[in-house]
Amino acid sequence: MTVSLPAPSDQSDLLQFAWVPPDFILKLGELAEKALDEEWDDPKSPTGRLPILSSYLRFTFKRLVEEDKIAYSTDQQGKDVACFNTGLFTAHYEPIYACLEANQNPDKQPWILREWALPADYKMRPFANVDVKAARYFDRPDELIYDPDLELVANLDHILDDNAERFPAELQSNAHHRRLLLDAAIREAGKRAQMNWKTAVPQYYFGATGRGSGRIQLLLPLCLMDADHTDLALVVDKVENKYRAYTVLTLAMAYKNARLISRQDSDWLGSADDGPATTPTASVEEVGDSDAGTSSDPPGLTTAESPAVGANGEG
Repeated sequence: MTVSLPAPSDQSDLLQFAWVPPDFILKLGELAEKALDEEWDDPKSPTGRLPILSSYLRFTFKRLVEEDKIAYSTDQQGKDVACFNTGLFTAHYEPIYACLEANQNPDKQPWILREWALPADYKMRPFANVDVKAARYFDRPDELIYDPDLELVANLDHILDDNAERFPAELQSNAHHRRLLLDAAIREAGKRAQMNWKTAVPQYYFGATGRGSGRIQLLLPLCLMDADHTDLALVVDKVENKYRAYTVLTLAMAYKNARLISRQDSDWLGSADDGPATTPTASVEEVGDSDAGTSSDPPGLTTAESPAVGANGEG
């Protein structure tokens, strides 16, 4: 029997919604083992904490809450259970679901994430007649494709003044040189996207004004120091029949954002096999960006307002 239980209005962060025993990182490892092989760690400085998968799962959950796609039911023992589609697949292309049960301790997270399940698994029986859908980030496929007829306009002052620490070390102390190279790199990035629409990589920005304010943005490669090597990703918004750029991301940040939309196979951003592309000129710790979606580990619900991870526990 399927019941209708509302998702908590303030719990779109997975780690506030559910306790994850025995440990969130260990649970991520189990999911990585079950899913189609993919690089979920930082290839530049691997930690074993799977930051890309952590970001992917928590922001996927946030989107599912926004879309009311968390499924609720009762099992054969009468327990309240919940389920959501991770959007990941096994090597045999079976979808992977997260199965949860109600936490009996009213002072802790309301749910407990028990296991990752496949459609035919026992834990999925309460949802046999429920279509547990994956998250969706766009309404029209053309949102994902760069329109070569639109002008690309960049807010150079904002990018240069607010994001200097993301630039190669050689440019961080030379504002004039940084401006010249950025201006040239943006014009070149626009031409590359006009020549090949696959150059632009979509990402999803959740927005800063609350539920339902998110939108698709596009990422373009910026080659500042070497024409054959990408240093940063330019974030562009489609606004009033123009593309407007307000910020840049490190490649690691951009890759996490893009992975939310789809498994990656970009010639400049990175691939599922190897993870995000690295740049030898990067010199700063990867941090979140309030202008453009997800990035840090553990990620917040938007990078402008990272959530505190609630104390985990079962009664």
